Amino acid sequence: MKKIIYTFILCCFVQLSFAQQDANFTLYKYNMNIINPAFSGSASGKEISLGYRSQWIGISDAPKTQSISYTTPLKNNLGLGLSIVRDQVFVLQQTDFALDISYKIKIAETYDLFFGVKAGASMINIDLNKAGARGNDPLFSENKNFLNPQFGAGVYLRHNDFYVSISTPNFLNGKRYVKQANTPRAAVDNLHMYYGFGYDFRVSEDLKITPGIMYRNTDGAPSSLDMNTTVQFKMIEAGMNYRVDEMYSVFTLFDIIKNVKFGAAYDFTASKLNQINDNGSMEILIKYQF
Repeated sequence: MKKIIYTFILCCFVQLSFAQQDANFTLYKYNMNIINPAFSGSASGKEISLGYRSQWIGISDAPKTQSISYTTPLKNNLGLGLSIVRDQVFVLQQTDFALDISYKIKIAETYDLFFGVKAGASMINIDLNKAGARGNDPLFSENKNFLNPQFGAGVYLRHNDFYVSISTPNFLNGKRYVKQANTPRAAVDNLHMYYGFGYDFRVSEDLKITPGIMYRNTDGAPSSLDMNTTVQFKMIEAGMNYRVDEMYSVFTLFDIIKNVKFGAAYDFTASKLNQINDNGSMEILIKYQF
């Protein structure tokens, strides 16, 4: 019976690894280079962002994510980005290190097209001791560590009134867990594709309304669709986001001091998970522009 219980726990963990592989963000439009390397260097100056997300507040061992990213334009239409993302859920801890290079082509007076590539590595640690198994159960006798390479690419089309983004942070499939015989054998990182679009409606010189969508497709997992609207009045932004059948969110971004912006988001769970915990998820972001 104990063996069956331990195996069930591990199967749940493996299923979770399939369902959530890339780190999940609500404020992704403010540090877009994490999912699209073409975004690196597209801003007018250097930016550094610090992010933290606590998902499903109150649930033990639920996902927690920390991130830091840096982007800057370079000479000759080049852009540079660096990012570190640390994602932890239950027994799994994953840290991604990435370098982004982008190149800008001005295809018309009001159109800029950016191409980007991402290269890096993912350090994965699976601490099976946290699963709570006792004794010498061979299924939990050894922790696992992997180093998986990463290579991604993206395009980003920017116009004065709209943007289009298509990207994958990683083309390569990487292993997370391997066992033999009748026990779970593998959980892999599958290809994630992101498709984004947004349009700016300029109501006045100080007021702008931007509806947008973000569609994510993952091999072997359900797709997700975000629909959001952001209202910007002078230097303050606020908005709502709905991830179909998963959650809806409210968020804001504003200046706290010169060149420093603070962002915050709160997600309300719309899936069946709210029958277990309805405290939602929280995310914060600090962005410094110089």
